[in-house]
Amino acid sequence: MAIVLYIGGSKDGDKGVLPYGFSKTRADTEHGPEIYVERMMSVSGRMPMRVMVLQDLREDIASQRLNQHLA
Repeated sequence: MAIVLYIGGSKDGDKGVLPYGFSKTRADTEHGPEIYVERMMSVSGRMPMRVMVLQDLREDIASQRLNQHLA
């Protein structure tokens, strides 16, 4: 099991538990479904991290949000 950080949607910043090897998840919200996909993202001064990111979120915005959560 891994604990992951969700970035880019209504679950932004929530840590959720996913089974090992799980690479896609869906959150049903009042505004419709949000699809999250696993991405390996680099954070300055750290090893790349495995995070769940809203599928349509641009890489630069996702990276900015990740840095905000880890600051």
